[in-house]
Amino acid sequence: MSQTAPVEVPSQPLTRPRNGVGASALVIGVLALVLAVLIAFVPLAVILGAVAVGLGIAGIARANRGVATNRGQAAAGLVTGAIGLVLSIALLVTVGVYLNRHSTEFRDFRDCVNQANTAAARGSCADQLRNQLNY
Repeated sequence: MSQTAPVEVPSQPLTRPRNGVGASALVIGVLALVLAVLIAFVPLAVILGAVAVGLGIAGIARANRGVATNRGQAAAGLVTGAIGLVLSIALLVTVGVYLNRHSTEFRDFRDCVNQANTAAARGSCADQLRNQLNY
């Protein structure tokens, strides 16, 4: 009878790559970029952009260690998150500066509307504000 050599079993089981962080970075980064364009959602875009940047960095680090195989997705999440973050911060600053420069006009408009008793008087307040903001 012939003897067969024993089969060697790997000491560590083969594991699948853990690509969740990179994929999450990409999804959240794209969402932050879209929300940055929608002015009403800019504060949320700041938060999501920062999260996407953090996840993108973590995803790239995992890919560099060989734990994940989606370095491209993680890098794209990092880039889209950073663009969304910068764009949303720029929009927040721009809106803040605009409101600060025209705070007197908006205060005058509020006072005018509070004193107006008719729809025509409120319309006159809106016309006055429009004229003040158009220089």
